Amino acid sequence: MTSPQPLSLRRVVRDVGEGDAVERAARARMAALAAVDHPGLVPPLDVRRDGSTVQVCTPRVSAPDLRSARGTGPHAGITSLEQWVWLMSGLADALAALHRHGLAHGDVSPGNVLVAERPLLIDLIGPALGREHGTPGFAAPEAAGGPSPAGDVYALGRLGRHMAAPTIAVQADAWTAPLLAEDPAARPPAESIAAGLTSCAETARWRPEAVDVAPSLRSAASTAATARDPRAWAWRLRRRVPLVAGTVVLALTAGFLWSALPPSVPEGAAGVTTVLVEAAAQPPVGVEPTDAARELTRARFAALESGDGDALAGLAVPGSAAWAELEHQAALLADGAAVEGLGDPEIEASTVMVDGEAATVEVTTRIGAHTWVTAEGERREIEAAVETAVLELVWSGERWRVSDVSAAP
Repeated sequence: MTSPQPLSLRRVVRDVGEGDAVERAARARMAALAAVDHPGLVPPLDVRRDGSTVQVCTPRVSAPDLRSARGTGPHAGITSLEQWVWLMSGLADALAALHRHGLAHGDVSPGNVLVAERPLLIDLIGPALGREHGTPGFAAPEAAGGPSPAGDVYALGRLGRHMAAPTIAVQADAWTAPLLAEDPAARPPAESIAAGLTSCAETARWRPEAVDVAPSLRSAASTAATARDPRAWAWRLRRRVPLVAGTVVLALTAGFLWSALPPSVPEGAAGVTTVLVEAAAQPPVGVEPTDAARELTRARFAALESGDGDALAGLAVPGSAAWAELEHQAALLADGAAVEGLGDPEIEASTVMVDGEAATVEVTTRIGAHTWVTAEGERREIEAAVETAVLELVWSGERWRVSDVSAAP
């Protein structure tokens, strides 16, 4: 019987450190990764020793990494918005799978992403051991404190801007603005990013022009691209601070209308979201902004009552102030907050201004009495009320979405 081909010929080996402590941490990380099942993650095959050196073995994938796939020159990057969304939503979904298990990647960067039938995240152990600070230019400001889900989101935002060609840079900059918030707690979760992007734009697989895949195969074994901590920080995952009951109550009972959303967008972020869709996208005749504003408000109520965070994200233009705020509320619902007895609101809308693909609509909503339940189980009765807000709408090419909200004058 013919002997099978040695596994070493189908593996990429990366040195991740030295000594027993590093080996224990690497094996613990590998055990934790065994519980994560996602097609966008390339899991390790083994952890081994070569003398005192600890090595991680991963499958050899014949696919280019983003460093080689991006290309060079003034037109480098992805030129199609649909292909860019394919890349970003695929990576966000893979990160969400890690984050749901309390794990972070630690170095979301071009050298750690392969372009195959779907985007693939590689190097799932090395960056998480705490000895590296991520790749300069992509690592979060707080990266020296250790890997974290919020740090992964920041790196994803930097990656998205890096991969966008000039033809889609305006949209990419706007849609990644919330991911790059200075405050880690203000960044949206990876799961919401994936849902928000795919609900607002079609996806199309990106097939880079023929490139040499050898650099990407070598990159998995290289540590030169990352910044090392000479003190060899111990691996730790920085979990986000849980929302206390008072915070949840404040965010969810300050009012139901768009204008009542809590201020979670970093100062200045909203300023980059004024151009969000192609200028050629014009709403068809008969699609009235007032009707859209009523339906958007009604859909928001329905999503809040059903706890559907994905539906909330789909109501706003990705990257806009309204989108960031809805992502914030979606996170509260995901933490276990709920609403009871909201019912169907009475909504009146009047047009303030219509200018091509942009519109301003004033919306007045009569809200019935209802109950908010926080993630901690605290119940708060909310009296019936009438609230008014001004919605800035943008035609996305298929329907109206909210880009900004302000209080009525």
